[in-house]
Amino acid sequence: MRDDLRCAWHRNASVLLWTPLLLLGPILDLHGTVGARVFRVTLIVVIAVAALVAAVAGARSARGPSGYVALSTLAAATFAGATHHGEQWLTTWLVLANAVPAVLRWRSAVVAVPLVAGVSMWAAWTVEPHDAARMWTQGFVVLLAGAANTAFTALLDTVAELRRTRQELARQAVSEERERFSRDLHDLLGHTLSVMVVKAQAVRRLAATDPDEAAAQAADIEQIGRRTLVDVRQAVDAMRAPTLADELDGVRRALAAAGIATTVEWTAPPPPGKADETLAWVLREGATNVLRHSGASSCAIELTEHDGRLRLSIADDGIGAPTPPTVRLGGLAGLRDRLASAGGDLVVDQPAAGFRLVASVPGGTE
Repeated sequence: MRDDLRCAWHRNASVLLWTPLLLLGPILDLHGTVGARVFRVTLIVVIAVAALVAAVAGARSARGPSGYVALSTLAAATFAGATHHGEQWLTTWLVLANAVPAVLRWRSAVVAVPLVAGVSMWAAWTVEPHDAARMWTQGFVVLLAGAANTAFTALLDTVAELRRTRQELARQAVSEERERFSRDLHDLLGHTLSVMVVKAQAVRRLAATDPDEAAAQAADIEQIGRRTLVDVRQAVDAMRAPTLADELDGVRRALAAAGIATTVEWTAPPPPGKADETLAWVLREGATNVLRHSGASSCAIELTEHDGRLRLSIADDGIGAPTPPTVRLGGLAGLRDRLASAGGDLVVDQPAAGFRLVASVPGGTE
């Protein structure tokens, strides 16, 4: 229900905003016998509820009959109010004109709005004393309100359709990029592994007759393997978007296998979208530094929230800051770039013992 109201507000806000104001006239016109007052109050309630249902049902992507039923009920209640021949009730036709484009789409609304304006002119003419100026004014105002809301609603529908189209194109682009990556990775590994197999066969043949040549071939295999490992890591890192929960699970296992006692304190809510991916990269790099460079016996990982920002801290009791990489891309400089693109920052701290890395990002980063 909350999502339906949000959609109704985005698309049919004019119905939700103007209906209470336009019903002030009929509310102030409550007079006569008790039965007449009850009847008028019932009409006002029916008109208000029908307008709300029409706004909510008309905003749904998968529309059912409820919107048409609500619009029909609203039209019947508005017509019934016109039988009172009271000028205060003429504003209910504006409610109906506003609700028409909420339920009916462009072509149907273009026909329905002038029809509502015409019937509202009849209702204005029936008010005593008969006044032609009031009749024409009523028709013009109702037609203008309905036409304006129809055009505005059609514009919102067009924008929404363009947004859906853009999202679909983005999904297709991602799918095509993944297919391209799969092909490139297959070509890369297929060629490299073939070379390594050929050289391995040469090592086996030369091992007994020419040990020096066999050693040279083995060295080539090692060099090719290292180079390919770097290429694959770079290619995979460029495509795969990690999640913080998955990275945390992997980091726990890796640190435990290395004999490093790990404590995790996660008091913040799950990070959204881009924040989750960015902090996952930070956790991966921080844990890699602990494993490779720290010589630590314990590691503490904390995820907290303060003033709308998520803060990830990775601290160990090892030997201090890692040696800057000479060949490997990324590292702390790469983390700073990632965090900067997400509106975050990175702080490196060296306490009396160990090394601490603290990253923060906006909690609402998408």
